[in-house]
Amino acid sequence: MKTFTKSRKSIDDPVICVIMFLLIISMFLIVGDFKFNFTWQIRYGYLFFLGWFSWTFLEYVFHRFVWHSKTTNSANSKTDTSSHLYHHQHPTKIKMSRLTRFLLICGSVLLVFLSICMRDYFAIIAGFVCGFTIYNLTHWLLHQKFSQKNFPKKVRYHIYHHCRYPDKCFGISVSWWDDFFGTVPKKESMIPPKIIDFYFREKIKKETTPILKELLILMILLCANFHSPAQEKSFHYDVIKNGKVIGFVNVSQKTNGNTTMLELKSRVKATWLAFEYNSDITENVVFKDGIMIYSFYYKKENGKETRVETEKNGDYVNVVDNGQTSLNYQTPVRYNTVQLYFDSPGMITSAYSNHFRQFLELKKVTTNRYRLTMPNNNYNYFNYQNGKCIQVDVERILFTLHFVLTN
Repeated sequence: MKTFTKSRKSIDDPVICVIMFLLIISMFLIVGDFKFNFTWQIRYGYLFFLGWFSWTFLEYVFHRFVWHSKTTNSANSKTDTSSHLYHHQHPTKIKMSRLTRFLLICGSVLLVFLSICMRDYFAIIAGFVCGFTIYNLTHWLLHQKFSQKNFPKKVRYHIYHHCRYPDKCFGISVSWWDDFFGTVPKKESMIPPKIIDFYFREKIKKETTPILKELLILMILLCANFHSPAQEKSFHYDVIKNGKVIGFVNVSQKTNGNTTMLELKSRVKATWLAFEYNSDITENVVFKDGIMIYSFYYKKENGKETRVETEKNGDYVNVVDNGQTSLNYQTPVRYNTVQLYFDSPGMITSAYSNHFRQFLELKKVTTNRYRLTMPNNNYNYFNYQNGKCIQVDVERILFTLHFVLTN
């Protein structure tokens, strides 16, 4: 697929974006001074254009600052099929039926007819609503294979937005707001065939079966055992709530040569009012040459099971989330949240979460205390002494848990 090159500093403040848009609209109104004797057709077309133009800006701002905000893309969006994050992970699943598209088209045609009959500022509303309809139809088209030939630039931008630059290429109906506000990729890049296949078909050809994959991981660890003596660490933490032990967290780290395997197991059982809460979590992570090549996350919470499996495959990361395969393009994972239990992170500013399948912000708040920010804006605080994690404070709105080191 063809490449494109853009280089411009982005404008990241939504207030500034709105002010700039208002200035542009003001210029349009000045240029189109209606004191002159324009024909009603020209006047109508101009007002209709202003309505459609206003929609394209609202579409861009809403997509960029609302759908891609931390609040909107919360933790439960992984299983919420109506969320924007879910659509990014499953591009071919667009929640718009043929009936919906038909009704949108009919409603827009009706509004256009009424606005022509009225011949007043109602044309702005008609243009705005038609902009919304065009947006929905365009978005559907951009996820169809045939659109590559008909709309090459739009498809290229949208593939980049889905698969490589989620903080770029927000425009759907038009791309000029991305150009204007500097949200296009800075570097010239090719779109690999595997990414295109994922975007249009959501079918990732597995290079190894699950059994072969497990054997591969096992072989790596066995080879490491033969070549160098293993270095092991293991810690036990009591989970405490309101001074009472309600569970445990066990972590272990085994290093053989250039391979490191991490494991976390936890169990929590508590009663709140008349409700009983049970949670079992298992995490496994394998690093080779300082790069994460495999991770596994399992959680059983009050009988509900969650499984997330991640495997490095070249420059890509194959993810299996509760049986559904997706493909994420990411930078190499060099630090995982499980590693926080073993050593102080020092200058590291982010850690990859097996559960959330993304990097979480890590910030040093005081000496020997680091804050890990969850996608839903909850926090975990890791406290260290002589480089060893001695306590984790899990702060939530309704409760606080403490993982206290006992050995």
